[in-house]
Amino acid sequence: MLGSTIPGTESLGQPPRNLIQINATAIKGEQGTGFEKRGDKGPFTCGNCEYFDAAAGACDQWDMKTKSKQPRLDDGRVSVAFDDCCEFVDRKSESRNESKGQNTLR
Repeated sequence: MLGSTIPGTESLGQPPRNLIQINATAIKGEQGTGFEKRGDKGPFTCGNCEYFDAAAGACDQWDMKTKSKQPRLDDGRVSVAFDDCCEFVDRKSESRNESKGQNTLR
């Protein structure tokens, strides 16, 4: 951990402040999206996500479209496979029944 004071507050006599250091080896998947190619993610896959277009093999999630470095389709959507995953996965069955207090995932 590095010690420092908050810039401009030295005269207030604040003690050194510890800064957070990110361990880059702990970050999984693509930086900014967490996108990972095929893996064992259980129900957390593109195929179970509300933003996945199975016919086109595409992701229409805003963060993925703006941050991902993965290949694109002609319409700008990210090209993904059924078994891929990212940190923005929104499971279909859970999101549709959440407002009713139901959970249909088994």
